[in-house]
Amino acid sequence: AFEPLAGAGPRGKKTSAAASPLRGPRPPLQDGADALCGAGVEYIPARHEGNAASMGDALARLSDELVLVSVHSGPGLSNAITGIGEAAKSRTPLLILAGDVATGDLRSNFYIEQAEMVRAVGATFERTHSPKTALRDATRAARAVVQDRRTVVLSLPVDVQDADLPIAYEYERGVIHSTLPAPDPKAIAAAAEELSRSKRPLILAGRGAVVAKAKQSLVSLADEVGALLATSAFAHGLFADCPWSLGISGGFASPAALELIPQSDFILGFGVSFTHWTTRKGTLIGKDTKLLQVDVDASRLGANRTIDYTIVGDARLTAEALRTELRQRTSTPGRATGWRNESVSQRIAQGGTHDLVYNDTSTSDHIDPRTLTKALDAILPLERVVVSDSGHFMGWPPLYFRVPDERGWCQLASFQSVGLGLASAIGAALAQPQRLVVLAAHVSRRA
Repeated sequence: AFEPLAGAGPRGKKTSAAASPLRGPRPPLQDGADALCGAGVEYIPARHEGNAASMGDALARLSDELVLVSVHSGPGLSNAITGIGEAAKSRTPLLILAGDVATGDLRSNFYIEQAEMVRAVGATFERTHSPKTALRDATRAARAVVQDRRTVVLSLPVDVQDADLPIAYEYERGVIHSTLPAPDPKAIAAAAEELSRSKRPLILAGRGAVVAKAKQSLVSLADEVGALLATSAFAHGLFADCPWSLGISGGFASPAALELIPQSDFILGFGVSFTHWTTRKGTLIGKDTKLLQVDVDASRLGANRTIDYTIVGDARLTAEALRTELRQRTSTPGRATGWRNESVSQRIAQGGTHDLVYNDTSTSDHIDPRTLTKALDAILPLERVVVSDSGHFMGWPPLYFRVPDERGWCQLASFQSVGLGLASAIGAALAQPQRLVVLAAHVSRRA
């Protein structure tokens, strides 16, 4: 079992095991952490397992690196479980290395049913079963992170850690490549047929689209059919620089989004689960609106509402396949206007949350949170990362804080646990060191 740490890949250069350039000389580590540093993993101390999990979650969300979080057995894992739950429910690709007691040592004070605890919060559990299988077990866990895009806890029993690898064990170092699920051509054809009939299509992107790096493919598809664009709250900023973007769909929607999204006749959801938050309890979906849901995880398709078309596939590959299919169906492929016209453009420009008139309740004793957030948005540089903790205040940051792109937003609301913000902000700063990190959190006023 290691002392708690959050680790990231070498970021283009190998970090010495003797010190971290971010924190100076580090305290002595046990063999496992030393081995990670010796392999080029950057060591970032977190002091507490709960902080390590939240730091790692934010770092993984806002970077393209394989992020590791290492925790002690027993209370080490239980201390981290809330952050692990937030990561799992946010679909963060993250690998947690969890020490465990020796196999069969049920009387140890550190013994807990790790698998049950991990699965209870939605994360995937893997175990190193024996010295003979240890490397394959670790590879399987890493592949689930990289390919299946899951939060995975890999249990490392002490007896397996202390054992020697079999001499005959063959292992070749290499990169775990993600084999992305290609969409079914028949499903693509059916969705393309519906899309070719659509007059007011809307592309709705969620966290799955962010993880898939699908932005440009989705924008190209939208241009092809004249679609408007929107995101879930967790994908805020993905289309920040697109003039035909309505911003967030759901409870944090702008007046323009509230007006235009229900007029869509075909909503294409990529990496989004159509929850009641994103659909505003279904009120943003018109009575005759058709829905397409694209996800790498088949169990998510139709989980929250009835879907007309479903595709198991990577968001980027599916968007590209749809665009290719549409182009093959016409002899003169090109950009369609859809409902992209001057009237809609003006409504988008004038219907943002910053233009929303409200009754300012500020007094000499307190400031209206809307007024405060808008003022901070204007004062602070746009090159920022906004990290929003959970709490009663959490409605204001997504409404009034602009972000430059999807790497500038980190909302901690999947598990809705209060108090993960500060550690997550540290992880965000490590992921985006060139940007100002803005943490939105609730501080109780003392009597």
